[in-house]
Amino acid sequence: MKPHMLAEFEDIRVRRSGNSLTIANSVIVREFDLSAGAPRTVSLRSADGREFASPDKQCADLSFIGLTPPDNEKSPWRLEEISAKIQEAGLFDAAGVRVRLKMSEPIEQAVYIREYIIYPRLPVLTVRNAVECPVKPNIYWTKRGVYARNQQAPEYRALAESCADSIRPAPEYRPEYAVEFIALTDTTDERVTVHPAADAELLNGNLLFCSAADGAGIALLQEAPPSGERRDYEEYDFRVSEGTVFSCNWGIPPSELIPGKVFHGYRHVLMLFHSRPERDRLLKQYLRLRFPFDPSRHASIMVNPWGCGCLPKLMEKQFLLDEIAATPELGATHYQIDDSWQTGGSLGELSLKNRKVTPEFWSISEERLDGTFAPAVEAAARHGVEPALWLAPSANSDYEDWREFAAMVLNYYRQFGFRMFKIDFMKLRTSVAEANLRELFTYLRTASGGDICFNLDITNGQRTGYLYFLEFGNIFLENRYVNLPHAPKYHPEKTLRSLWCLSRFIRPQTLQIEIPNPEDIDPALYPAGENPGDYPVEYWCAVALFASPLLWLAPSLASPTMRRRIKAMMDLHSQYRDRIFAGEIFAVGAEPDGSAITALQSHDFASGTGLVIVYRERGNTAGQAIIPLNYLPENPRWQLIYGQGEAGASVPDELRITLPQCPGFALLAYR
Repeated sequence: MKPHMLAEFEDIRVRRSGNSLTIANSVIVREFDLSAGAPRTVSLRSADGREFASPDKQCADLSFIGLTPPDNEKSPWRLEEISAKIQEAGLFDAAGVRVRLKMSEPIEQAVYIREYIIYPRLPVLTVRNAVECPVKPNIYWTKRGVYARNQQAPEYRALAESCADSIRPAPEYRPEYAVEFIALTDTTDERVTVHPAADAELLNGNLLFCSAADGAGIALLQEAPPSGERRDYEEYDFRVSEGTVFSCNWGIPPSELIPGKVFHGYRHVLMLFHSRPERDRLLKQYLRLRFPFDPSRHASIMVNPWGCGCLPKLMEKQFLLDEIAATPELGATHYQIDDSWQTGGSLGELSLKNRKVTPEFWSISEERLDGTFAPAVEAAARHGVEPALWLAPSANSDYEDWREFAAMVLNYYRQFGFRMFKIDFMKLRTSVAEANLRELFTYLRTASGGDICFNLDITNGQRTGYLYFLEFGNIFLENRYVNLPHAPKYHPEKTLRSLWCLSRFIRPQTLQIEIPNPEDIDPALYPAGENPGDYPVEYWCAVALFASPLLWLAPSLASPTMRRRIKAMMDLHSQYRDRIFAGEIFAVGAEPDGSAITALQSHDFASGTGLVIVYRERGNTAGQAIIPLNYLPENPRWQLIYGQGEAGASVPDELRITLPQCPGFALLAYR
């Protein structure tokens, strides 16, 4: 049969020929067999013709838990239609081609939609599935999942998994390790766990790498909440069986399917790479493309006074005016009004009392703020500060009131100029809750022409994590305090370790990193030898230089001297932010452990230039280190921008650094 071109865009080509479908650009080609009524990957090639997939894959690429899979001979799926269209760049994604397959199963009368998105010149293909079914999945569902599986007949046990995508790698590409991200940052300081994949059948994580001996391989990424916060029936995220890798979890438990309603799953992403440096670059490059971020509109040096530890009792009009007046003295760009501005009281009304919220809850307090933000907003304009606001949509009702809530937010945007909203108390406990929250964010970003964006709090609950909903804003990472006895304690060593570990895989540009006020420290709360005040405030600030600084303090309560010291560091961030954010940021050097010399590298692939910030932790006695770097130009020229130290190349792709101050840091540039 003569091939039929479904779409062409830049270097992208989508072709169908009988039961064969090819989705390709100049660097990746994925071919599917459609004869079973659903796609089955038979080839996955890179630009040089290297084959990454085995052609003898037996099963289709997708299935949904408890519903008839495509390979069932008694009720084969039917491919109803295939279409492709060009996707324009917009607020929520980059330009590319979207390929849509509609499939059906005749007995259950389930309808499946599978969409692929491919981008120009990127060896990446994403997929997202949707399902609508008039009957419930033919499987028991219960929190006691193992019991349920064991009690079912063998023909049903095989259905106990939702597979969003699957690939049978060529024999040389073996699963290497999975990366599990951990949020719930109120309860743990661990951010990343790496699970070796050799001989493992079940793995948790948002990332799985399958690699050959020469470093080439396949990366599978799940744009989903962290493993521990998902709703899926499965107790794992990836399954490896007889050489086939299954990327599981649609984000839709079988109990939630409702006749007549279409449910959409998470995005699953497949990437090809030829070396580990290329893999690391590709991951960051995809995340940059996937989640458009304009630093000039959406970056900030944010002040949030909640970190002072006593905000609710301070909240009133004069306090806000004093705070905003002091904010420029920190070098900050934004001041965020946090919890207790609202008539309804505090977050505790939702989180502890489970109050049913009405629109009046989110009116401006007459008692504390005279029912208006106008004085605070006018003061912000006088002092060159942008106002921002804290909010907590109705998680305890699955955000069913999202339209009323959106109208309130849009009114505050139009009346007072709030563009950045911190979103607290997220609970994505159901598919309906997730869909409603997505509707809320999508509506507000669209209605404001992309002006509104969100700081997504991932500190507690069942939330979005590090790789989900990033098209709506950035990530409020941690609640850490220096003066609250029953709250997580701030320490620059732990904050740096969190940032460094996450920077191996995600973009630090998306993280808000806290900087409290050292003057607020209660020494009695820290064991001997662990007082964060042993590090100067400049070091605290330096930890956040390659991310989005969050001044977690009340500026009006800080001394003039402290404000000047913080401002000097925030001015440094402002001066170099665009250069830092223009590059991709990688964790380099030793993993922070309290006695390391460690670093972050921002490399601009367009110009071949970059910046490196090197930290000497308090317990380090050597004062010098050799730090392996990637992507350096030949014979780089080094410049010390800030701090004390000597730097130079030892061998290609290495930095020899001496830092005399302990603790200390240095910011360097290379070209």
